[in-house]
This record gives sequence, structure tokens and C-alpha cells, in this order.
Amino acid sequence: MDPGFPHLAVLTGSATITAVKAEAVARHVLARAAAKVGGVAQLASRLGVSPRVLHHYVTGHLAVPDALFLRALDVVLEELPETGPANQQAAQSLPEPKRGQ
Repeated sequence: MDPGFPHLAVLTGSATITAVKAEAVARHVLARAAAKVGGVAQLASRLGVSPRVLHHYVTGHLAVPDALFLRALDVVLEELPETGPANQQAAQSLPEPKRGQ
């Protein structure tokens, strides 16, 4: 059993593909969060892990723990605009898409 990815060793078929895709998404979120805050060292400090360990997560040498993924996702989501009355009003003023196109 691979010590870096023990959960992948017991999975077969599409479940393995799903797990690999999930790891790719987690690495992408970490990379996006790092870019947002100014680099791996800054993100590591914010997430409470060492830059070296975070580098191993980002490069795929270690599986990203769910809790770390969720904290990094919070960092990425901070860049999204607030959904307030003004944004809802703007969305409602968009024309309806035509059916059949």
C-alpha cells in the first residue's frame, strides 16, 4: 500500500478516478489560495502549517487533508463578491435566455 495515498490503494474503477480528481482539485485550490495571499510561505503561515509541508501538498507528494482543503477554500472564496441586494437586482435585470439555443 502506498503510504502517501492509502485511500487510493483500496479503490478500483471510477472511484479511483474520482479520488484522483479530488486530489487535483484540492491541489488547485491550494495553489489558487497561495497565489491570492502572496505565495506558499504566506499561505502556510495563514493555515498553520510549515511552508515545506504545504509545498508537498501543492505538488502532490502528500494527500491534502480535508480540513486543510476547506481552510484554503475559505481563502479562495474571500475574493468572491458579496451577494447583496444590489447584486441580486443586477442579476434579475439580465435578459432571460431564449429556449432552443
